Amino acid sequence: MNNSSLGERIKKARKESDLTQNDLARGIVTSSMICQIENGKAFPSYKVLAALADRLDKPIEYFVSDTETNIRQRSSFTLAKALIAAGSFAKAYTLLKSMQDFGQGEAEEFHMTLAKCCQELGRYEEAIDLLDERLSQAHGDLAQTFTVYLRLGEVAEHSAQYQLALYHWKKAYDLLDRVEVDPFDRAHLLTSIGNTYHRLGCYDEAVQYLQMAFEERREHVSLEDLGQMFLTLSLSYLDSQNFDQAAVCSERAHAIFRSLNHLDLATDVKRSLAVLLAKQHGRVDEALQIFDECIEHYMKQEDRYNIGLTQLETAYVLQLAGEVDMAISMVRDSLPLLTANDLELARGHRLLADLYRSKREVKDAIQHLSLSLNLYQKHGHSVGMMEAMNISVSLYQDWEQCQQTSYEALITA
Repeated sequence: MNNSSLGERIKKARKESDLTQNDLARGIVTSSMICQIENGKAFPSYKVLAALADRLDKPIEYFVSDTETNIRQRSSFTLAKALIAAGSFAKAYTLLKSMQDFGQGEAEEFHMTLAKCCQELGRYEEAIDLLDERLSQAHGDLAQTFTVYLRLGEVAEHSAQYQLALYHWKKAYDLLDRVEVDPFDRAHLLTSIGNTYHRLGCYDEAVQYLQMAFEERREHVSLEDLGQMFLTLSLSYLDSQNFDQAAVCSERAHAIFRSLNHLDLATDVKRSLAVLLAKQHGRVDEALQIFDECIEHYMKQEDRYNIGLTQLETAYVLQLAGEVDMAISMVRDSLPLLTANDLELARGHRLLADLYRSKREVKDAIQHLSLSLNLYQKHGHSVGMMEAMNISVSLYQDWEQCQQTSYEALITA
């Protein structure tokens, strides 16, 4: 029940009791508040609602049964979205599946959110069924149709069905001239098409759509973002063997950063690019070489903090490559340099906990996880806390398997 339906029940009960708004309000709230409650513009506290129910000679359950259910639904839905933002898709999925569907006006967001969970968990058929249902109920709503096609393409891409992803995205693309679309979504669609063509080896088409995405976004981004987009285009041209255009885009990116006197920012971009090269393309050696160049730059600037950050990113890439011992050593070197930022320090301890967990060195893992959790709790960083908690679950399992009962007091999660 929403505020409006609660107000309608109060109004109905008041008229049945032959009371005016002034009669009902007297000694409890103002008559103006009763008017707002009945019109769905205000929601009474439990204490006020109990007093009104008593005056109307109705049990409070008459008013609150559906209302409490609605509040629980909304609270659970908000929690589910927070879990998704933290990457805890399995927990969010379980929570969403336990909920009833929202009303007609809210069903779209609910189903789209559930479909996102299904996509991330590899439940592709379920995600497609949910999205197909939204598509069938669009009833000529082009904006909703565009959104569903965009999401269907994402599900297909996630399941490595790249031709199918292009099919859905082209359907969305055909709607661009007929529907008002947020500039970010337009750019996202064009970038997705371009990147998928790139993945399929269709480099001319990839550059075409990436250029369109660039033109779409150039009026809505900062110069720093513009420089990053030129770097992305440069990589696409490079892969398509168009070395002249790759050089042009690289020079433009470099010129933007230099014109802003942002040499440090350019190095930060290189560091982020290195992580992407390793994570998305498996180009670990190239990423490590870039990290070395970044560290060399920061050493010249005597920038201890950014040296530590780069060492932390290097450790992450080494972990991806299975070089656990080297990663542990790199994180340990970074920690003394990160003391100025508790959250980066927490990330370092969390990474160490995960590395030690993979080596089944449970005691060390627990110690670093406790340090990480304490820092995240200190700053109320919910996403970091949930990521650390995921490691904690694995640690509990390892702890039970190894029967390390002496560590029990150290586990704080």
